[in-house]
Formats: sequence, structure tokens, C-alpha cells
Amino acid sequence: MIQPLVSVIMPVYNAERFVAEAIESVLKQGIEAIEIICIDDGSTDQSAAIVQSFGSVVRYYRQENQGPAAARNKAFSYIRSPFVTFLDNDDLFPSNKLTQQLALFDQNPALDVVFGKTQYVFLDGSNPERFHFPDQTQTVWNILLGAGLFRTEVFRRIGLFNEALKIGEDLDWYNRAKEQGVTIQTTDDVMLLYRHHGNNYTRDQELVKSTLLKAIKYSLDRRRNEAGVRQLPQFADFRQSTNADTQ
Repeated sequence: MIQPLVSVIMPVYNAERFVAEAIESVLKQGIEAIEIICIDDGSTDQSAAIVQSFGSVVRYYRQENQGPAAARNKAFSYIRSPFVTFLDNDDLFPSNKLTQQLALFDQNPALDVVFGKTQYVFLDGSNPERFHFPDQTQTVWNILLGAGLFRTEVFRRIGLFNEALKIGEDLDWYNRAKEQGVTIQTTDDVMLLYRHHGNNYTRDQELVKSTLLKAIKYSLDRRRNEAGVRQLPQFADFRQSTNADTQ
């Protein structure tokens, strides 16, 4: 068995329309030593059958519906690789994403994370003004997990995702990483194709605003009380629990 170099974590929830294309975009990366870990978050459509139709190239596990943060955290029970990235079940990787990001790690072994840009794809043909980002570095909501490649070890240091957040757990994790001095490099290359459609959580602008404020509050609270970070799920907690339901 080939030891994987990169693990791709994909939470899946009622994604029968999109999930096959998402998985195929990972398989087209041109890297043999890759593992895809799909955590089915209680889907009630044909998502499970579609994911399992890919056979052994995808490791499939199921849990009761708990949200994407919990699904990502559960996947850390199964990771075997030194690098990890994430892909939502309705998004896509550009064909050269992983090779480009791995090359940057080779050039600078001190890096913990490499982030690229996100290209928004509007399936209805629109392009709302609020999604025009002239300077991505000034837009906190562009810190999307799928645009990054991470050393798996960094999650042992920072902890996993805050399961209390329905969305925005990526921003919350990024804030914690910056607070603790994680070494992050950014690149102008597109590393994620974010497909915008009627079922995206981010269409609910009130939820987006409240989550953003909550993530900022968490960050301020942590700066007042550094012990707060340790209350979040830790990598080791999930490595010790591997008895998942695979049906």
C-alpha cells in the first residue's frame, strides 16, 4: 500500500448533484499518493451511493448530522499523510492545485500552510457585486480551507475546528493559527473553485454576519484568556477514536 502524501477531507451532505465532480477534481491532480476521506454527515439522498461508487480510492465513513466542522474533525481519526487539505462536496480543485502547493513546501520547508486564491463560479450565471474582490488580502471571507494546503502536524499544535460554528469554522481556525504564529505563505494562483448555488450556507447573509462577529469575539476572548484554545477539540482526541460507522 502506498503511503499517502496528501489527505483530502471532504464532508458530504445531500450533495448528489455535485459530489462526483468534486471527487473527480481530486483524482485529476496527478498525484498517486493521495487519499480522499469522505465523511457523510447524515445524507438522505444518493450521496452515499455516488461516493461509494468510486471504490477504494475514496475512504467513506458516515456519522449522524452534526455539521461540517464535526465531519472534518472526525476525518482526522483516519489521516495517514503529512499534508492535508479540504474540499467541500460542491467545490472543485484546479488541476494543478496540489502540485503547485507542494512545490512551495519543497522550496520552504519551514512553511506550515500555503493559501492560494479562490475563484467564484456562479452556477446561475450571475456575479453579485458583493463578490467582486479587488484585493483578496483585505477580504477575510476569502480564507477558505479548500484554497489551502496544510502540514497535518499544524493541527496538533492549533487544535481542530470549532463545532459550535455552523459556518465560519475556517475563519475561526485561521484566526487561531495567526494568533499562535503559524507560518503561512500566500500565492496569487487560484487554488479553489467555489461553486455558488442556491443551497450554499453563505447565501444567508444574516448568518454570515453573525458568524463573522462570533469568530471575532472568540479571537478577542482568546487573547484575554490563552487557555481558551485548549478547550477546543484536539487532534489527539480524534486519533484515539477510530470506530466509525462505515455504512
